[in-house]
Formats: sequence, structure tokens, C-alpha cells
Amino acid sequence: MKRLLDHTLRGYGQMLVANNRITGACVLVGMFVLSVEMALMSLGGALLISALALWRAQNDSVLKTGLFSVNGALLGALWYLFPQVPLWAQALATALGCAGMVFFFVPVAERMHEDKSPYVLFSLPYVVAAWAALTALIFFGVHDAELTRGWRALLANRFEKAEKHFLNTEVSTDMAEAYRCAGLGWSLYRRGDQTGAQTAFSRVLSLKIGVADAYDGLGWSRFRQGRYDDAVLAFRRAVALDSFFADSWDGLGWCELQAGHPEEARRHFTTAALCAPLFADAFSGFAATLSGGKAEAYAKAWSGFLSSHLSLTAQFTSTRVLLCWLWFFIGLLFHSRTSALVALVAVLVCMLGSAWRPVFGDPAFAMNVVVLALALGGHYLRLNVKTVMWMLMMTLLLALAWEPLSEALLRVALLPLCLPFNLALLGSLSFFGWLHRRGLSDERIPVDWASCTPADIRCFCAQKEVADGCWERLKKAEPGQPQPKTARSLQLPAKVDLKVNAE
Repeated sequence: MKRLLDHTLRGYGQMLVANNRITGACVLVGMFVLSVEMALMSLGGALLISALALWRAQNDSVLKTGLFSVNGALLGALWYLFPQVPLWAQALATALGCAGMVFFFVPVAERMHEDKSPYVLFSLPYVVAAWAALTALIFFGVHDAELTRGWRALLANRFEKAEKHFLNTEVSTDMAEAYRCAGLGWSLYRRGDQTGAQTAFSRVLSLKIGVADAYDGLGWSRFRQGRYDDAVLAFRRAVALDSFFADSWDGLGWCELQAGHPEEARRHFTTAALCAPLFADAFSGFAATLSGGKAEAYAKAWSGFLSSHLSLTAQFTSTRVLLCWLWFFIGLLFHSRTSALVALVAVLVCMLGSAWRPVFGDPAFAMNVVVLALALGGHYLRLNVKTVMWMLMMTLLLALAWEPLSEALLRVALLPLCLPFNLALLGSLSFFGWLHRRGLSDERIPVDWASCTPADIRCFCAQKEVADGCWERLKKAEPGQPQPKTARSLQLPAKVDLKVNAE
């Protein structure tokens, strides 16, 4: 059991490219803060794949990297993106996916480890298993890809295309029907068709299960028509399903303000701001409940700043998401301050890049960029000016390729997931290996050091340079003796004994 928990926590740490149990525990806590259901499914996948890998693997050397547990954890967390899939289907797909990854990829990883391959599979098995699971669910009629395409089109403000996908969706569960009606209703609402939007949203009222998005849309549609009492009922249903749904708390505030209850409205606007601290409309409503003074001026100024600098999607960032990120950052600090700084710089690059291309504001793309920066920033490549410039170039290439790749995969009902990160990592290792074969210094870090922190690796590299200097002096001191053959790589001489801190 101790070994099982050890491998599982290391796997969660590898979500941030940190083979560290404390980091893994922080990541798991962050996932529980974000969604208890997602965290439990992810934990089940991580424990299952770790147990199966312990049974199938010949030794623990490969499993101690945590690179198998992370694939099971990611597969379990995948269903957070597909809440319309029934719970039994999520559990079955996770179990079969973990078994398949262990059967096919454990021998491959062991062979790569024996051959001291400079490459690493990382989360490629998860991508393959996730695509296989989604394809199987579509084939057996459990999940309809049209629903995914519709929501993607809606998020891209392609309303006519989204409505076409939603109308062509074939649903088999009440949950899927609720999400279909919610998406269709929001598309019609944003196009100004309030009658059609209310018809779509009201369809959810007849189902056994509700979706906060649908009730929220119904509330705003009724609010636009001046039916404030009916809007209040819809908003209250939404917050009953999701107490962190800031848009519905904001709607309740505006309804109370219309009814002439500023104190009650202020309480709802405050709750909305606590649920989504970047939500501009909540601060605007809060200012409307005040009767002048500095507080009103500050609230209006902050609301104007948020609305002019952040997209609506960014404004809806939940407090749970921010707390989840905070736990991730705390875990990185336990592992390495260098890694934490690299992650902050990567997030800053995404924030600045969103002004150039909207793709930088996509959370899925941003996660690929941040994890790639962590991987190349001192774990698989040495952190220096050369590798930093390479990381910036890879980020630019990912930004240019993300939308075409997403569109191509969406045609076959798949998502990029972390495929761009894995391809960029393998491509980077291959490119720097090619440079080394051409006589340049090897910037790659041996995979055997995957449990080290960037600080440890810098120390190892410094000692390696000292050892290389000693060899050079020996060559010059005894020119008549046979010269030892040494390669310009990061592999240490055999007599240098360095202990790796696996924590």
C-alpha cells in the first residue's frame, strides 16, 4: 500500500513535471477544491493504473518516475470536460483505459529505460487512451460528438454553426439533453431571439436533472422581458445547483435592485464577486447600490478596468479555479522555486499573448504552454538563454498550430488535450540531440535525473564540468598515454558519485 500511494502521489506531481510526493499531494488537494467528483474519478484512475503497473512491471525503476500514475490521473480527470457522459460510462472507460495503457505501454517504457533512451512518453498514453475511450462511447451511442462541437462553436461565438450542431445532437440521457438545451438556448439568447431561447431553456424544467447554465439563461431571458419574479425563481434554481455560479448571483442582485431592495441586492452582488473576483458586472451592480462616496467610485473604476482588459470568459473565472491554481503553485514551490518562477513567467506570456491571439486565453492551450515550460525549463533541458529562446519559439509554433489542430480533431469528435505538449517535448529532445551529434554541447538532461529539482541538476552539471576539466588536464599532462574517449554530453564519469534526492 505504501508503494502504491508513493507512485500515485508522484504521478500527481508529474502533472507539473515534478516527481515529488508533496507536490502531488498539493495538486490532489487543488483538484478536490475545483471539483470533488473530478478528483475522486482521477484518484481512482491513478490508483488503478499504479496497482496494475506494479503487477505488470518487472521492477519499480520505471514506476518511481510517476509517469504511469499521471496518465491514469489525467484519464480520470478527463470527464470534467464531458459532464454529460453518464457516471457508469466514465468509470468503465477509465478502468479499461488504465488497463490498456498498462498492457501496451509498460513494456515500451521498460525497454526505453533499459536502452537509456533520451526520450520520454510522458502523457502520450493518456492521449491515446482518451481518444480511444471517446471514440468507443460515440460508437456505442453513449456520447454524441455533435454536442461537443456545438459547445465549442458557441464558445467561439459561431452561433449559427452551434445551433446546427445542437439541433443535430442525438441524446440518450437527461443530462445530455439538459446540456443540449442549455447550449441551444444561449446561442439563441446571444442572437437576440428571446422567444426561442426561453423555449430551449424551459425544456430543462421538464427533465429530472437540471443544469445551472440553463436556469441561468432562462433567468436572464425573463429579466430582459421585465418578468423579474420569474427571473428570480430561475436564478435561485441555478445557485441551488451550483452555489459558485456568479452570473446567477449577479442576476439576483439586479432583480432585487429593480424591486427597490438595495441592501438585498448588495448582498447578492457581494456573493457574486466572492464567487468570481474578476466579474466586472458584479462590481458595477455593487456600485449601483451605493449612494455616492469613494466606495462607489472605486467599485465603478474597478468594474471599468476589468471589463476593458478581460474577456467575458476570463471574468467568469471561479474562485474555485483560482484556489486550485494556488494549490498547484504551492506544490511547485515545495519542489523548486525555479520551477515556480518558470510557471509564473509562462502564465505571464499567455496573458500578454492573449492581446495578440485569442488562443492564448484558452485554458487548455495555456496549460500546454505552462507544462511545456516546466518540462524544458530545467527538467529535460538545461535552463539557459539558448533553451529559453527555444521555448519561446515553440510557444509561438503551438499558438499558430492550435486552432488548425483543434478544428481537424473536432471533425472526428476529438480534442487536442495535451498532445501539443508531448509533441513539442519529443521534438525538442530530438532537435537538441541532433545538435549534439553535430558536435555542439548537449543541453539535454538524462531521463535518469527526472526526480531531481532544477537546482540539483545545476549542481550536477557544475560538478560534471569540473570533472571534464580534470580529464582535460590529464590529457595535457600525459600526452604519450592513450587518451580516454569522452563524449560532450551530460552523462557523468563513472567515478563521480552523486546522490539524487528523489523527494
